[in-house]
Amino acid sequence: MFALLKNRNYLLFWASQVISQLGDGITRIAITYLVATLSKDPLAIGFVIFAQLLPTAVFGIFLGPIADRYSRKWLMIGSDLYRMVIVLFMIGYHDSVPVLIGLIVLQGFGSAIFEPARSASIPEIVGENNIHNAISLSQGTRAAMDLIGPSIGALLLLLNNYNVIFLLDAFTFLVSALLLVGLNLINSSSRGSQTVQESYLSSITSGIKQVVKMPALRFLLLLLIPVTLVVGILNTNLVAVLTNVFEVSASQFGLLEASFAIGALVGSLGVGPLFLKKFRPSSLLISGTVAIGAWMIVILFVNDMRLTFGIAPVFVWCIIVGILNTLINVPLSSLFLGATPAPFRGRGSSLLGATANSCQMIGILGGGMIAKSIGVLNGTALSGALLILVVIIYPFLKGYKELNSIKPPTKDNDLSTPRKVEIAVD
Repeated sequence: MFALLKNRNYLLFWASQVISQLGDGITRIAITYLVATLSKDPLAIGFVIFAQLLPTAVFGIFLGPIADRYSRKWLMIGSDLYRMVIVLFMIGYHDSVPVLIGLIVLQGFGSAIFEPARSASIPEIVGENNIHNAISLSQGTRAAMDLIGPSIGALLLLLNNYNVIFLLDAFTFLVSALLLVGLNLINSSSRGSQTVQESYLSSITSGIKQVVKMPALRFLLLLLIPVTLVVGILNTNLVAVLTNVFEVSASQFGLLEASFAIGALVGSLGVGPLFLKKFRPSSLLISGTVAIGAWMIVILFVNDMRLTFGIAPVFVWCIIVGILNTLINVPLSSLFLGATPAPFRGRGSSLLGATANSCQMIGILGGGMIAKSIGVLNGTALSGALLILVVIIYPFLKGYKELNSIKPPTKDNDLSTPRKVEIAVD
């Protein structure tokens, strides 16, 4: 996996991710804690996540063709610089929840362009046979930065210095953009003339048709709906559980956020790749989804254990949530990216993101309402139980057979040099 870093292109790509996500981790904990403390309403906490997802959910499909028509390198650079400017505006409004949420929405438009370009670039850089390794390393890197970033953010929260937090995040976007300048990616014209010759609206339609008509991809989108609905509920309720039910301090909140990252790091770099060698990605995806549903139910027992053993059981629960998340994210991303034809990867990634974010937004709103009616603990457990009931029927559906036929690569090919890959498009 780490041999990928011998590829100069991937090294720049990876370094950009490291520095950018470090700043994001620092800022995320500051924004989440600010809103959680300024407003005790779980719905208000949910609106922060809602604001992050809104641009991709609503406009992602319309922005996706950009990554298939124009230079992905310069799209990523421009998105980084745009997000840097937005973060700088946050300095003067860190005490205003409505303005802060509005700026998060604006920042999300940059991410809605950046992420499809970034995702679609991975096979270009590492080759088709190394997609699983690249996804695992990317997930592990994100987890590491989610560990380091919140830890730094927690320290800065103790100093009550929000200006430094936002300045650091803006600086990381700048450094990320400078690193991407050295990236060498093929031009959009070499991805196939079909996308360039089509009108913009026609390219949106053809991208959706291409993804939906493939049974494996269609099944993945179907599976994504209940999973991301529950993820939205979990994201909303979990912050409320930690801040309002468990009443953790600022430093404990930062450490608990870091514990999720510890679990994700272990899952991405250890458990996930190990399981992908032993199980099909489709089987790992289904079993990981069922496991995280069951683990959400365990939160009820964690609350009782907390009264006896203190905060330690909460840390254990959070670490295992992080591990189980990777058993969903790594096979899901690998399967979707590997099964999507190369000329449609930008639009495919946008459709995946739009579906996931739309369902998360519904889950966020539903999670807030459930929390108000039956409490955040019961709401979290109920959501996990419903996820299990829905997902256990998926292996019996028609599309699962096609999905199950996709295997991880049996060996790494040339890790240091990206290969030219040609995929036939029906």
